[in-house]
Amino acid sequence: MKKFALLAAFFAVLSLFAAPVFAGEKDEEATYKKIENALESTSLDSLSYEKQDINEVVKDLAKKGNISILIDKEALKDIKEEDRKVTVTLGKIKLGNALNIVIQDVGLYKSYKNGVLYLTTKEKAQGATSNKIYDVRDITAAVQDFPAPKIRMKESDDSSGVGVEMPPEEKETPTTDDIVDMIKETIEADWDTTCTVTIVKGQLIVKATREVHKQVADLLDQLRTSK
Repeated sequence: MKKFALLAAFFAVLSLFAAPVFAGEKDEEATYKKIENALESTSLDSLSYEKQDINEVVKDLAKKGNISILIDKEALKDIKEEDRKVTVTLGKIKLGNALNIVIQDVGLYKSYKNGVLYLTTKEKAQGATSNKIYDVRDITAAVQDFPAPKIRMKESDDSSGVGVEMPPEEKETPTTDDIVDMIKETIEADWDTTCTVTIVKGQLIVKATREVHKQVADLLDQLRTSK
């Protein structure tokens, strides 16, 4: 009974962080992934703007990637008109990198809202967070392996006889605390305030922006590959 009680408590905690996913949310998630894929896969031979308004630049980039991008009008109110002008010349570059260069120069930040890529203030972008659960138990589980020492016969003129080679020491398996430290040290975010990581039964519950979630997933994939 005690075991079942613990399991019930565990899933109750998870339910607090993981809201149910509805069909509309799944559709939006699929749309966001298409936008991200377009930003990553679309390659531009060259790009050049001369004192062009950010609205026109973003409209042009959206057209090149066949994606929807909106600018928060309220965010533009805090940017002086002369600072909204974009002057840049770039060679061969991915659409996503070009967009990053342009919006960073103006002072806008990426977020996702209502099925489109949304450019807004840093505060609003950092506030657009969601909770995701990452199961890292496959990373923290120690693999039990007991390799036998290799026995190598010496050459006939070698008086030392039979040689024994001991197996190399195994890599140390990271703990969940180690993974949390890696996330916070390698991924730039407003940790412990806007973004948080909670450990529950070997799983990580991460509250973060979409951009940060992508980086967390990439880091965990790298840890799995290197194991």
